[in-house]
Amino acid sequence: MTSISIPRDMLSNVPHDPIALARKHIILIIDVDEMRAQNLACLLTLAGLRAIVTTTTYQAFQRFLQESFMPGLILLGKQEEMTTPLFARFFQRLTQEFQRDTPILTLSKIQLQDGNLLLADKSASSTKHRVSQTHSEILKMIWRVLPSAQIPLQVAEHSLATDKLPEMGLFPRVAKTKRSASSHFRFQLKAAKQVIPTEQWELLLTDVGLAQYCKERNWPSSADEYIIPPEYTTCLNRAVMFSQPAEPIQQVYKWAKLVDAAILQKPAFIFMLQQIPKVLGQDRTMREVLKTFTNELHEERREDLADWKRLEDESFLFVFYSNLFIYGFMGANQPSCYVWLATFERILEITKMQKRWQIRELECSGQTYTGHCVFQLTPVRS
Repeated sequence: MTSISIPRDMLSNVPHDPIALARKHIILIIDVDEMRAQNLACLLTLAGLRAIVTTTTYQAFQRFLQESFMPGLILLGKQEEMTTPLFARFFQRLTQEFQRDTPILTLSKIQLQDGNLLLADKSASSTKHRVSQTHSEILKMIWRVLPSAQIPLQVAEHSLATDKLPEMGLFPRVAKTKRSASSHFRFQLKAAKQVIPTEQWELLLTDVGLAQYCKERNWPSSADEYIIPPEYTTCLNRAVMFSQPAEPIQQVYKWAKLVDAAILQKPAFIFMLQQIPKVLGQDRTMREVLKTFTNELHEERREDLADWKRLEDESFLFVFYSNLFIYGFMGANQPSCYVWLATFERILEITKMQKRWQIRELECSGQTYTGHCVFQLTPVRS
C-alpha cells in the first residue's frame, strides 16, 4: 500500500506512540468460553492494553512461536489447564525465554455482560459518561499483578466540554441510544479490511473482541438498524493500529480516509458543500459548512450529538458528544480522534478551503473520559 503523510496541522495532535501501553503490556487469554474471552478482550483493549486471545494452550503456544510476544500476564479460563503437560511445557518455554515466571490469573469466577468500560448512562449523568464499576474491579485485579498497566479510572471533574463550553451555549449531553447503526459499522469493517493485512485480519479482530465479524458473511446488514454497541468502533480502531505497530498513526489515518467516504458519501451532502463557497465569504462559508455537517451527523445518529460555536477571534469550536470513534476508550496520552481530523480535512478539500483553515483537537474523551471531544477550526492569517 502507498504511504500517506499526515497533514502538517495534525502533527501537534499526534501522540508519539498511541499504542505504547499496549506494547508494554500484552495479556494472553486462554479460554474456551468465547463470549467471556471476547468481552474481556474488548475491555482490555478499551483500557489501552493488548490482548492475545486463544481458546487452547496449543493455540497459545503456536501463536507464541509465530509472533514471539512476551505476555505480562496469562488469563486462564480453567484452573485445571495448568496441570496439563502441554501447558507445563509452554510455561517452561516462557520462563526460559524471558528469565522470569509469567503471572497467571484464572477467570472461573468472572463473567462479563459486555466489554464496555466507559459508557453513556443518562440515569447516572446527563452531561458526561461514567466508568463501569464492575469492569473497573476486573481491571484492578489485573493491575495488582501488572501495576505499570494502571490508568486513572476517574472521569475528569472539570473539562472544557462540561465547564467552559456551557458558558458559550454549548451544553453537554450523552447519547440516549445505546447502539449505533449497522450500516455505518459495516462500512468501517469494509474500510478496515482494506488496510489490515489479510493474514492478520482474523487474529486481530479476535484480539480486540470482534471475533464475530471475522467472516464477511457475519457482518451487520447495510440497513440502518441500530444494533451495534458503540465501543465496537473503538475496538476496530485499535485493531487497525495494531496491524501496523511500526506506524500506527499512518495506518489509522489510512483507515480514517476510507471511513470518510461513508460519512461523506451522500451525493446531496457533497453537492451542498461544494455549492456553499460559491455564494458566501469565508466566515459565512464556514458557518454553513458546520451547519450542514452537524445536520448530517444528527441524521446519522438519530439524536443531536454535535454542536458548534463561532468565537470572537473568528475561529470555530465543534463538539462531538458521546463521540463514536473513541467511545469507551480510556488512558490516551494525547488527543486521538484521527477519523474526525481526517473528516474535517476532507470537508475543507471539498469546499476548497484547506489553505484557509487549520483544524486541531483541543480536548479528547480518551483523556477526560467525559465522552466528548472538542475541535477548533482557526482561520489562517496571511
